[in-house]
Amino acid sequence: MRKGSHVCALAAATLAVGCSFDQAGVELSPGDDAIDGAVGPGIDGPVDPGIDGPAPTGRFRKSLTVPASRVSGTLTDFPVFVSLTDTDLRDHASDGGADLHFVAGDGQTALDHELQAWDRTTGRLDAWVRLPALGTSGAIFYLRYGAFDDPPGEDPAGVWSNGFVAVWHLEQAPDGANGGVTDSLGDFDATSIGMSAANQVTGAVGRGLLFEGGSDELTFDAPLGGASPHTISAWVDQETTAQNNALVVIGDGACTEARWLHTRFTGGEIATGFYCDDWATTGVDIQDGGWTLVHWTYTAGAESRLYRDGAAAAGPFTHAGTQSTQGAVGHIGNAPGTFGANMGLRGRVDEVRISDVVRPAAWIAAEHANQSAPEAFVVAGVEEPLP
Repeated sequence: MRKGSHVCALAAATLAVGCSFDQAGVELSPGDDAIDGAVGPGIDGPVDPGIDGPAPTGRFRKSLTVPASRVSGTLTDFPVFVSLTDTDLRDHASDGGADLHFVAGDGQTALDHELQAWDRTTGRLDAWVRLPALGTSGAIFYLRYGAFDDPPGEDPAGVWSNGFVAVWHLEQAPDGANGGVTDSLGDFDATSIGMSAANQVTGAVGRGLLFEGGSDELTFDAPLGGASPHTISAWVDQETTAQNNALVVIGDGACTEARWLHTRFTGGEIATGFYCDDWATTGVDIQDGGWTLVHWTYTAGAESRLYRDGAAAAGPFTHAGTQSTQGAVGHIGNAPGTFGANMGLRGRVDEVRISDVVRPAAWIAAEHANQSAPEAFVVAGVEEPLP
């Protein structure tokens, strides 16, 4: 497995067939706001294929179709989320999932993929696949599995090659100051502060983390510098609170040296901009709104916009354009005391991403449509045997 890969293979014999579970046996319902308990530690990291059962026999494929109605523009190298619970996979794929791979509509050209979760006992598969071209006519590609001699392996860096600089699925349970939370690109793994396995919860897309305010945070080396453009996004289930809550901060506590995204600021609104005195409150309040996908785009030296659940929500807001953001540290879930006081987030977070490009509206809309309803965005066909 390549650096940044995190296959989650579940083999507990007590799990009920036909349900979808995480690694600790907690039933997963992406976007289900009723599930807010902690998820205990399970199997984190790669699992060797085929060690818990017989090798698969026969070779198979399923068509995966993105309907034309789900996409509103032309997208290049788009990472699509595939989420299936399928008895055919349960019956014919390997325990470790090494045979699971994806090919283009020609049935042969391998597509970069990353396995986020695989449970042979139920046939539950969560994966990210890079589609070279996705447009308003939709797309078709294939999932292949079974007794392939040399199936293509995972390539997370390839999946996230189009402008992404850091992607945290937040699938790993944090373990105090020593717990690494994996960046799929392998360059900006995060370190947890004030958090433990008890902070792992059901997320919007798989599993996520619960931040309980105070000093709870993940820290990472800053992947952006200067006044470079960006798109910062995350799923957030923001609690109602009277305190300022920071979702992502990049830089240090000196003026003009940090960019930040607060999911709760003065008056309860989301705030975006640069520290200090170069930010805007947006008028968008997501407190107690359940899982919400937030995107903040910034055009270098010019303006920023806020998107909520795939749709434009506020902006553009003009900035002074004098930012440097040269600090060496980034933060998820807190603006620490170097900014004057801890601004710890209270709520759940999942799928935090940073890009050094400005994503267009059609891209942002497709991300929300895909992740909020993956089985409607990617429709699986019937199983076909291959020679």
